[in-house]
Amino acid sequence: MPKIEAGSVREHRAQRLARLIDAAEELLEEGGVEALTAGAVAARAGIARNSIYRYFNSIDDLLELVVTREFPAWIDAVEQAIASETTPATQAAAYVRANLEQAARGTHGWRAALSRGSLSPSARERVRNLHISLHEALARVVRELGQPQPELTVAVVQAVVDACIRRVDQGDDLTTVSNFAVEATRRLLADDDLPHHP
Repeated sequence: MPKIEAGSVREHRAQRLARLIDAAEELLEEGGVEALTAGAVAARAGIARNSIYRYFNSIDDLLELVVTREFPAWIDAVEQAIASETTPATQAAAYVRANLEQAARGTHGWRAALSRGSLSPSARERVRNLHISLHEALARVVRELGQPQPELTVAVVQAVVDACIRRVDQGDDLTTVSNFAVEATRRLLADDDLPHHP
């Protein structure tokens, strides 16, 4: 049995996969998608080239892992923000703020650009499904608010969030953008319990 570098085989695999994704990110940042080859990733990660395909099936799959790396933590943060509030109105505001905070904290702009330009159609579909799972949190809140057209309301609130995320990605001030997004959401939901900002 090969020597493992962690307390269990599972931890060993998780650590190696993280090293491969780290290596892929570094190569992408330095040289773009053209720099992402099996040999370059293996060399950067310090893992034998013939071993890397135990962790993913192709370079396309590795690219998808890079793009989706922050999703679990992002979804967790949004769910926790919603759970910390007690009314649907304040939960809607929490959803908006948490998404923008995650965009500001991570590398969303870079990953989003990579997703648009470099993923295979099937990988883009999987990324889209991850976004849908995030939007479900908003849909639950909107249903509790009793909006007459909940699906349309979710789509418009999410459009506000997406537009504001793009502004944060471009370097706009998080607090300013976040306050604007919450106010726009409050007006859309016509709920005076959502916090006001000047």
